[in-house]
Amino acid sequence: MQKIMTVCGSIAPEQLGFTSMHEHILSDCSMFRNRVRKPCFVQNRHIVKPEDKLTLANRSALRHDIVSSLDNMKLDDELTMTAEVADFIAGGGDSIVEVSAPGIRSTAADLIAIQRIAERTGVNIVASTGLYAEDTWPVLYRIMTYDQFVRFLQREIDQGIGDTGILPGHIKAAYEVYTPQLATYLRAAAFVAGDTGLSLQVHLGPDVTPDEVRQNVAQPLLQGGCIPEKTILCHVQYLMGVLSLEYLVNNPGHVPFDISLLRELLSQGFILSFTPLGFEADNESLGLAHYPDWYALSGMMALIKEGYAGQLVIGNDVFTKLATRRGGGEGYRRLADFVVPALKKCGVSSEDVHKIMVENPARILAF
Repeated sequence: MQKIMTVCGSIAPEQLGFTSMHEHILSDCSMFRNRVRKPCFVQNRHIVKPEDKLTLANRSALRHDIVSSLDNMKLDDELTMTAEVADFIAGGGDSIVEVSAPGIRSTAADLIAIQRIAERTGVNIVASTGLYAEDTWPVLYRIMTYDQFVRFLQREIDQGIGDTGILPGHIKAAYEVYTPQLATYLRAAAFVAGDTGLSLQVHLGPDVTPDEVRQNVAQPLLQGGCIPEKTILCHVQYLMGVLSLEYLVNNPGHVPFDISLLRELLSQGFILSFTPLGFEADNESLGLAHYPDWYALSGMMALIKEGYAGQLVIGNDVFTKLATRRGGGEGYRRLADFVVPALKKCGVSSEDVHKIMVENPARILAF
C-alpha cells in the first residue's frame, strides 16, 4: 500500500488534500549575497545595509533588492512561521512540501522545529533530503563521489535527516550553473528517486537557458534513472522568457512568451511547477523584472488548454521575510486566495484545479 511520508509520520495519499508543492518554512538564503553579481541596470543606492532588519520603512527598497538585508533572507523565528503555516490551513490548505536542504537549511535541527509547527497547526509537512545549488553546499558534499551521494540519500531516507530521525518524503536538487560535480549529484539523485519511488524536485535558476535544461538537467536525470512522472522541474515560468527591464522598457507592449520548451519537457513525462506565486520582488540591480502572477498563470492556462493539467503543480515559494504575511507579503495564502479563484474565473474546470492542487501532488508524493 502506498504512503506519503510527513515530518509526523506516514499518511495515506487521500489524506494529503490541497497542497503547495514548493515552500520553505525555516531556511537561510543569506548566502545568495555571495553569488557573482551581473552588471547593474540601475546602480543600487544601498539604502538598506546588510545588518538592517526588515521594516515598513525599508520594505519598498528591499522589494527591489531582496538580498541587501541578511535578516530578510532568513526564515528563523519558529513562532512567526507557526502563525504563517496556520494561515495556510485557515485559508483552506492541507499540506506543504518543504524543500529546504543543505545549502539553504540552517541545520537539520530545523526539522525538529518544523515538526512542532506541523503538530501545532495540523498541516501535513513533507520534508526533503538532498541538496540545493552547488555554490551553497557545505564542503563535505563538494568532494563526494557518485556512490557517496547515493549512500547519503539512502541513509537519510532509511534513517532520517541528519540525526533528527525525521524521515524525508521527497528529494531536492538544484541547477544554477553546470559543473561535473553537480552532474554527478543529479545522476545520483535520479537513481535514488527511481530506486525508492520518492519524488524528485529540481530547482532551475532564473537565467538557465533552454539548451542547459535539455543537456545539463533533463539528460542526466533520465540517464540516472529518474521516473519523469515523479520528477518536478521548478520555476518554469523563467523558461517562458527573460523579463529584462531594459528590453521591456525599449519594446513597449512586447512581453517575451514562449512555452515550446515546456511542451517538450511535458512530452518527456516531466512534472512542471509554476513557482513562486505571490512573489512581488524584482531585482533592479541585475536588470530583471519580477515574474508577475498573471505571467505564470498565462503559461499555465495555455498548457491546461492543451490537456496538460495532469502534469502541473504550483507553490508559493516563501523564502524571505518580505514574502510572509507578517512581513507585509502574501505568505502561504496566495494559492487559495488568488491563484485558484483566478484559474476558475478564466475558465479552468474544477476537475483540472483539483488535479493540480490535490490529485497530482498525492500521486507524485506517494511511494
